[in-house]
Amino acid sequence: MEGDTPLHKAVRYVNGLSRPHWEGGKSIVELLLDAGGDPRTRNKSKSKPMDIVDPANGELRSILQRAEFTMMAGDDILDEDGDNGPTGSASDSD
Repeated sequence: MEGDTPLHKAVRYVNGLSRPHWEGGKSIVELLLDAGGDPRTRNKSKSKPMDIVDPANGELRSILQRAEFTMMAGDDILDEDGDNGPTGSASDSD
């Protein structure tokens, strides 16, 4: 479909697989998410990847929902020590 991201295309690919092969397709979606694919991005039909998942594939839908939640909550998550990471310039000079 026009305007699909690689994540949309991966979901469409998994939808075209028979149920026993969904596990292999799921790993493609997870790889794209790990590489920074944004599950919140909509295509030209205004659908997010989660919107086009085969309704019978609850596991894939859950993966995309968790990824979307993680991205939305990302700014609220702190490191274990409560530090948001380094601030200021990366330069050692004064």
